Amino acid sequence: MNNTAEYSPRRRRAPRRDGMSTRTIVLEAAGQVFAERGFAEATNKEICERAGANGAAVNYYFGGKDRLYEEVLVEAHRQMVSLEDLEQIISSDCAPEEKLRSFFLRMLQTIASSQELWGIKIYLRELASPSSFVTKAMTTTVLPKADKLRSLIQEVTGLPWGSERLQRATAFVVIPCISLIMFPKALRTLVLPASASNSDGLLEDMLTYALSGLYGLGQNQAE
Repeated sequence: MNNTAEYSPRRRRAPRRDGMSTRTIVLEAAGQVFAERGFAEATNKEICERAGANGAAVNYYFGGKDRLYEEVLVEAHRQMVSLEDLEQIISSDCAPEEKLRSFFLRMLQTIASSQELWGIKIYLRELASPSSFVTKAMTTTVLPKADKLRSLIQEVTGLPWGSERLQRATAFVVIPCISLIMFPKALRTLVLPASASNSDGLLEDMLTYALSGLYGLGQNQAE
C-alpha cells in the first residue's frame, strides 16, 4: 500500500502575517528584557522565550549576547531620533528656523511616548551605570546624528564648522531635549506642570529660547 505522506514534498513555513522577521522579533524581545533586567541579568534563554524563537536564535542571528546588546543600543537610540529623520529634516527646503522647529517637534513626539519606549529605559540604565558597550554605540550611532544636528545649528548661527562654539551651541540645543526625555512626565507635572500640560506652548518656547541663544552666539563669533 502506498503511503502518500512518505512521498509528499516538505511544506514550506508560511511567512509571518505581520511581516516581521525572526531577527527583528528577537531584537525587540531583547530590548524589552534588557530594559527590565539590565545586561548582566538578561539571559539568552529568556530573550528567545519572549520572542517565541528557537533557543539558539541569539547566537544564530547576532553571534552572542554581547553583539545583540550592541545592536539593541543602536535601536534604543534610534527610538529617540533616527538618522533618517534628521536627514529628512535637514535636507528639506525650509528655512533653518523651521528645520529646528521640526527637530524639536520630533523630540517632543519621543518625549510624549517615552514611557512606552524600552530604548529610553535602557539609556537610563546606561546613564546610571555605563557599560563597556556604550562607547561603541556612541561612536557608531550618536556621533553621525550629532554631526547632522551640528550642520543645522551652523545654518542658524553661521559659526565655522570646526569651532568650539558651534559644538557648544549644538549641545545647548540637544541637552534640554535629552533632559525632557529622561525626566518622567509625572514628575514634570508635579514640579513644572506647564512643561507637561501644553505641548504646543512647550514647542514654541523651546524654539524661541534656543533661537535667541543661537542668534547671540552667531553675532558674537570672537572666540
